[in-house]
Amino acid sequence: MPRFEDGCYGSLKGVALIAKVLAGRCRMHYTRVAVGKGVLPEDLTPKTLTEPPEYVMDAMISAVTNPIDGECQVSVQINSANVENGFYCTWLILYAEDPDDGEVPFTALCLENEPEWIRPSSSIVGKLAHFDMIAAVGDVDNVSATIDPDAIATYAAVKQLIAEAIAVLEITIPKEGWTDGAGRIEEGCEDTEDLDSEDNYGLHVDIPVDGMTETMQPQLSVHLEHLKTAMDCELSTVAQTMDGVLRLYAKSVPAANMTATLTLLCATSGAAGGGWGPGTGRPLPAATGTTLGGVMVREGSGLTIDSSGNLTLDTAAPQDVEQLFAGSNG
Repeated sequence: MPRFEDGCYGSLKGVALIAKVLAGRCRMHYTRVAVGKGVLPEDLTPKTLTEPPEYVMDAMISAVTNPIDGECQVSVQINSANVENGFYCTWLILYAEDPDDGEVPFTALCLENEPEWIRPSSSIVGKLAHFDMIAAVGDVDNVSATIDPDAIATYAAVKQLIAEAIAVLEITIPKEGWTDGAGRIEEGCEDTEDLDSEDNYGLHVDIPVDGMTETMQPQLSVHLEHLKTAMDCELSTVAQTMDGVLRLYAKSVPAANMTATLTLLCATSGAAGGGWGPGTGRPLPAATGTTLGGVMVREGSGLTIDSSGNLTLDTAAPQDVEQLFAGSNG
């Protein structure tokens, strides 16, 4: 008969790690989850368990959420497509990075009373087993994890990622502070440079926005009651983000303050960019025969690349090829 009830248990190493995080020595980062099919040995408790009894495989971390203060929920998956032989899952161990001891056990999930059957890949019906591990983190307010790229995201997880990648703010576009870059411009005046160009927006104003970075993508929507003011000053639909500042452009100074809704797509999260690109923090992999990726053009290879990224192959002229074959046949 199992000695412990099913559920999550914090480890002694985990408690020590929380103290180190709060002391500023490291951050809380979960690395992996190990799965076992055995029974807890008599000389150990969940708090002292360092690895799952009868280790079978590593599970996939699919998400990390914060349901309530002081706790972190780590979502874990086991896909039967990755299982050679079926087994009953009895223990899962969540590991975290420790600045002194390397990878340490943080939380153990006991399932000895009601083990979860994990089907093998040879089974006619596949299975995706999902587990939620509750890890106590105390006053730690920043927790991360190594998310497995092969994990299947739930609707709730995708919705959360989208929410985290988008910020919606209400801002005031002032009538003061507009400049042409050389000095302040009075209300109603226009920039004197190149006003004959229909595309010229010579005036700009900088609006402080806490937490803004230059990698964010802005979308500005002026409120309906101020639409005429925006049209009169020919407020540009293009905005520029900088660290801590939103820059707007117009052809003339607005006659009054305007309110607008600012939607920020946070490109640094990777969600806004939709893939590789500046600010996404996602490196371009090397191309192979089966993987789409980047290539490097080396000097002397017969390939050249221009500033626009056009690739050219230096081939021999037709007459040179004819002479080569003629010489070989002679």
